[in-house]
Amino acid sequence: MFENVNKDFLPIKAHYFLFNAATGPVVPFLPTIAKQLGFSGFLVGTIYTILPISGLVAKPLFGALADKFKIHKILLLIFQTIVAIAMFTIHFIPEIDNNANYTLICDGDASLQICSKTGFSQKIINNVTTDTIHMNVSCQVSCKASQDMYTEICSNWKASQFCDLANSSIISDTDKFDFILTFDKFHDLYIEKCMYLHIFSAQFSDNIPHKPACKNYVRTFCSATCHNNPTFNQLLHEAEVSEKSKQNSTYQFHSFLWATIISWVGMAVVVSIADTICFNLFGNEKNKEYGKQKMWGSIGFGIFGISAGYLVDVFSEGKLEKDYTCIFYIMLVIMIFDIIVSTTLRKKNPECSEDEPSILWELVTVFKDGNVLVFGWWCIGAGMCTSVVWNFLFWYTEDLAGSSQITRLKTLQGLLTGIQCFLGELPFNFISGSVLRKLGHVNVMSLVLLIYAIRFMAYSTVSNPWWFLIIEVLHGPTLGLCWPTMVSYGDKVTPPGSKATIQGFIGAVFEGIGVSSGSLICGWLIDTYGGVTMLRAFSVGTLLWLTCFWLIQLLLQKLKKSSIQMGHNHLANYANPDDAINMTMSRELETYFKE
Repeated sequence: MFENVNKDFLPIKAHYFLFNAATGPVVPFLPTIAKQLGFSGFLVGTIYTILPISGLVAKPLFGALADKFKIHKILLLIFQTIVAIAMFTIHFIPEIDNNANYTLICDGDASLQICSKTGFSQKIINNVTTDTIHMNVSCQVSCKASQDMYTEICSNWKASQFCDLANSSIISDTDKFDFILTFDKFHDLYIEKCMYLHIFSAQFSDNIPHKPACKNYVRTFCSATCHNNPTFNQLLHEAEVSEKSKQNSTYQFHSFLWATIISWVGMAVVVSIADTICFNLFGNEKNKEYGKQKMWGSIGFGIFGISAGYLVDVFSEGKLEKDYTCIFYIMLVIMIFDIIVSTTLRKKNPECSEDEPSILWELVTVFKDGNVLVFGWWCIGAGMCTSVVWNFLFWYTEDLAGSSQITRLKTLQGLLTGIQCFLGELPFNFISGSVLRKLGHVNVMSLVLLIYAIRFMAYSTVSNPWWFLIIEVLHGPTLGLCWPTMVSYGDKVTPPGSKATIQGFIGAVFEGIGVSSGSLICGWLIDTYGGVTMLRAFSVGTLLWLTCFWLIQLLLQKLKKSSIQMGHNHLANYANPDDAINMTMSRELETYFKE
């Protein structure tokens, strides 16, 4: 049975499987991990604006170093280690302690009034009002001072150090008093978009607990921070005047940002150098064999992506927040195996060519054709659409799940990953050649944008995220067709000797401009207007982008007599369909890593 298996190819197959099995369980969940840490949608969008650019800068830089000094294997092993370490450190980044403004009301017993413009999510309400695991919770509190408040604290809270202040007639508007409040047991109410939390004790600088009780009605404005408490962090995060603007100055944000940047750079270099080694192994047969090797990466990604979602749900049972510990340890263990396997990779001595064309001249020659520019326009639009799926689809499912109390959310997200991989990308990578032959590149480009618009609108109309399992079948005719179309069209419009340069440029436009800008816009929209508005805005925007794409196509047809004279017969002529499939088989998987 295994007689026909080429043993020289086994290490590269194993590398693709193990590397994607290691990173696959972590990468799709990073946006939701960032959300759980307390980052806003705009901050996450900003992070995912930077990541594709960092990967695109790293690939040619370290690729040139590898070619210059013939250290491909050494760099591969180094950056595999860097990926493992950087990605594993994300697990140890603590959640941001949110700060919010609220009102301290004292009328008999004291309580905190915390309000939200849109109302708190049902999950937060249930956690605060029904859970009993938050006994002895403490929060740092700072409140605006007043003579009436000092009087009640002195006489009824029994804090004698405030008696002199109560009798003082000089109290400025900037005076504040600080204390630590605790909750022994919740006797809380949720009324008209406001949460009322009963205070059990207050502790001032004397370190003596005082019972908050007032004979007269008094109220004052305060701000609070609750350390290492998920429930209150979630409550304060949704509060009306929560302090989110300072998130980017926290060490958590910078730790997450640099850990992900280093991880992305590492993954980009590993993928790029591994592909170089793979192409080198097959020599002139690379177009026939490349896809067969990278397909194992898709299999590893799909299997462990599904498993990761289920395991996160299992290990999170009985906890207020999702426990992602298991997927980081899975990543670390499998990455170690991948490093061991990669030490067995062998690279042949490359054949050098003295007649290499000027990269600048290649670009100038190709960009003289207006069809290349309109193709770049399409790549940017497709990249912006792809950013929604990559970076904010899971974020949106979490928002839906929070409002409808969906259980097994991570299992659902894992299944979505599996459908994207096995029912979307793999089959459409295989049939892309036939589809492009029959429809032509321009029509397929239009189809991709059209189905993206339908897909986003479908997401926005569904209230139960489990229905996404059906919608996710559209991943095939969108992202599944996107890569083969880009690569094969780039092959069509590129003169001999400059194909590698243009393929690199296509990736730069798609990810460096499209995905980056789309992530920023998407993060801002979801943070400002919510997920439904974001999806519908992208749906309408995609249709407008498609309209511009066709208008420019019509303009080009009028400017030139025929597409034949331009050297591009888009609807009738299709070159190298098999080459397009083999070059992009499972390269789709690389896009999950935002190289």
